This record gives sequence, structure tokens and C-alpha cells, in this order.
Amino acid sequence: MLVAMCAGAVLLLAAAPALALADDVGAVSTPGKGDLTMCPVTFALYRSCNLYHHIKLPPQIAIGDKVRLRYGSNPKRYNFPVARIARDGAKCTVYSQTADTENVDKIEIASCADAPPAR
Repeated sequence: MLVAMCAGAVLLLAAAPALALADDVGAVSTPGKGDLTMCPVTFALYRSCNLYHHIKLPPQIAIGDKVRLRYGSNPKRYNFPVARIARDGAKCTVYSQTADTENVDKIEIASCADAPPAR
């Protein structure tokens, strides 16, 4: 009985990270704003990230797009390459690359939805 309970606990713990993962989607509609995290490589390959709130976004974002952004107190322009979109409930995170999700350029959208089908 103890062996069965331990085996069940191990299986539950192994499945827990999979349950918490966000779903990748191809396109989302946005409320028109989000938060941008920029993580440029600085001296000696060190990454220092900066967060910019309330960045203006287009009504729809899809993988393969280059989203034109304007951000900062001294406005800068950036064409953000959309490589991956991860949806977790109503929240979405748009990544500039597919492999890494930490210390990378990303846009966090508090309320997103599936994009309507293209006509």
C-alpha cells in the first residue's frame, strides 16, 4: 500500500509542471496595450532587463509578425519579431524567440483572446 501511494505521489508531481504550462497559439487579439520587457545584451554577455508599461499594441498579433513599438520616456522605436505566443488563461506572453523564455524580449498582455479567423 505504501509503495502504491509513493508511486501515485511521484506521478502526480511529475504531471504537475505539465498542467501549469501555457498553451502556444498562432494569433491573438489584444486590448491595445501591454507591458514590454527588453533584455539587451550588455558588457560581457550580461543581460539587464527593463520593463515598459502600457505599450500601444495592434488589435491582433500573430506569429511571424513584426510589431512596430514605440516605448520609453525618450521614445524609441522597435520592430518586435513575434516568434512565439503563449496563452495562459486570459493572459498572453509574446516572445521574440522560441527557445528561451527568461531574460528575453517579450510582451505581456493581461487580457487577450483567440484571434478571429482571417477572411
